[in-house]
Amino acid sequence: MSLVDDRTQQVISILADCVAKCEACAQSCASQGNADLADCIALWSDCATLCQASIPLLARGSEFSGAICGTCADACERCAQECERTGMTECAEACRAAAEACRQMAGAV
Repeated sequence: MSLVDDRTQQVISILADCVAKCEACAQSCASQGNADLADCIALWSDCATLCQASIPLLARGSEFSGAICGTCADACERCAQECERTGMTECAEACRAAAEACRQMAGAV
């Protein structure tokens, strides 16, 4: 028997994918040494951190899941916009998926 329902498990998977893609984007940009991307790197890091923080709360059905998912959705949406602006299409798609999933979870909790 699974401790996490299928919907929650799907959201957790989407968030984990977003974490991986944001971390990769931040690392790629940091290695370029482009000072213009400092704000982008911080935003990607914030998005990844919020996604990562949401996962255990969702997994255990925390009463705070809705609140963190709402904040996570906002960060993911801003990150998606920034990814699109900088041409990071794969990251933008992962962030949009995470934002949508988090909005749904925030409304369901």
